[in-house]
Amino acid sequence: MKGTKKIVAAAASIILVLALAAPVFAAQLKSPDDVKTALRLLVQVSNDFKRQITNKSFARVPHEFMEYTEAADALRMGIKNEPADFKNRVETRLKAAVTAYQKISDMSAKATDPDPLMAEHAKAVTAMNAVFDLFPADMRPDPNLPPPGGRRGGGKQ
Repeated sequence: MKGTKKIVAAAASIILVLALAAPVFAAQLKSPDDVKTALRLLVQVSNDFKRQITNKSFARVPHEFMEYTEAADALRMGIKNEPADFKNRVETRLKAAVTAYQKISDMSAKATDPDPLMAEHAKAVTAMNAVFDLFPADMRPDPNLPPPGGRRGGGKQ
């Protein structure tokens, strides 16, 4: 019994060390600027989703989904030279986020009420934040700040 407890304690220690090491590794990304830009784009497009839903511009939501997938692809490119384990963790969470945003896009085709879409958007943001958790805090964009230079396309938010 004592041997089992030691093994469990050792395994728990290893898991803790690996969990703490993940953010340290992420701070040493090979393309930190590309990753930071991609993360910022994910937030911007997520905010655009919310804006379109709030304005009941449901027909624009599929366009936002297309942009979200482009931002997700940019993140994939930003981590392409990272170790496979890290890429796999990011990809697993990124797929969940993209799927959540796709659900909103699919729902928008028949939407007349923004409330169900907003409920799904909250779930999608949670999935997106799970991706962000894999990166150091200083790389994560503040979702409350407007994008640099105002809204994409030069307009105001």
